[in-house]
Amino acid sequence: MIYAAATLLACLAAFAYERRREWRWLMVVAAVPLLVVSAMRWNVGTDFRLTYLPEYRALEQVHGTRTPPDKVKAFTYLAKRHIFGRTPQTVCRHFKKVLRRSEPAYRLLMEGAVRSGLGFRSVIAVCALISTACAFFAIFRFCRWPTLATFLYVATGSYFLSLNIMRQHVAISIGLLAIAFVTDRKPWRFLLCVAIATTFHYSAILLLPLYALSRRELHPRHCIDIIAVSIALSFVAAPVAHGALSLVGSEYVKYFSSKLAADGFEWLFFTINCCFLAMGAWYWRGAVAGSRYFAVWYGMTVIGTAALAFSGAIPLMKRINYYYAAPQFLMLPEILLAEGNLRRRRVLTALVVAAFIAETAVSIYLFNKNGVLPYRWESAGW
Repeated sequence: MIYAAATLLACLAAFAYERRREWRWLMVVAAVPLLVVSAMRWNVGTDFRLTYLPEYRALEQVHGTRTPPDKVKAFTYLAKRHIFGRTPQTVCRHFKKVLRRSEPAYRLLMEGAVRSGLGFRSVIAVCALISTACAFFAIFRFCRWPTLATFLYVATGSYFLSLNIMRQHVAISIGLLAIAFVTDRKPWRFLLCVAIATTFHYSAILLLPLYALSRRELHPRHCIDIIAVSIALSFVAAPVAHGALSLVGSEYVKYFSSKLAADGFEWLFFTINCCFLAMGAWYWRGAVAGSRYFAVWYGMTVIGTAALAFSGAIPLMKRINYYYAAPQFLMLPEILLAEGNLRRRRVLTALVVAAFIAETAVSIYLFNKNGVLPYRWESAGW
């Protein structure tokens, strides 16, 4: 109910902006409901108690800040699940090692929270602010249908993803803004955006190949060949990737023997991407004519789908897709606007909205994807 109410308020503000575009303050108003819900959360998102809060508690101990007994639950939870050891002390030692590998901007944000006494809530709030601000800037700057884009930002799962992989989603959101510099062929600004994104999550370096789309469009006629070749190569990818990563001493090698490797082929993400590619191919001419960013968005979806083709052989390929599928909530409104027949467009829009409501009901309400339910804002001993 909280997520639905925040989404409704955001969509109403976006709709009002569409009617009175001179009221630019409505762009900020539209972002506020989802920002508040994101910033106020506590113990929401799978990685909250598995990664983020334990890492913060470890940093408190590094600075000699005594963690109150009622706040040790972040370590005790992991110790009881035998994830890193059998005692909170063992878990704390593990996360102190993790801290040494933390990205500089995120580490600086945590350091500021510890030293100022503002607590972990301030870290959550700042990350929520960056992710939401970038998303809504993109909605009102890059998309001609802000109301639908706002709804899809939530319904496609991007917003819920930000509540889970908080740090990486900040990098993904900053990367979303870098698309403008790809279209405008401004390499140094693009590189600056990617560099800033890597200070929150090193994986943002995977965005660098995106700039190649400034020189060559991945036309729909190319996408089938690219994806087919990727699937064929995936059968030999696992041993090659494992061997190469072992030679450079990458810590990524551990994922080949973890439970993440058992996820197998990401059929759901792969199918969704293929649907976007099919619709984009059908409305290619109209969408490209209507949006100067559409060709880059389409090319990103091709690259993301090609990455997913390796998901059955190499773990966590969906994390690459997160970066390249990020603009899909902007892409779909442009596809629908390319339908010239108003009645047909309304029917297609209704079907799209119904489909994503159903997808959200299944993934979030039934299966609690990303661990965003139940929504909480009280610490309750964490």
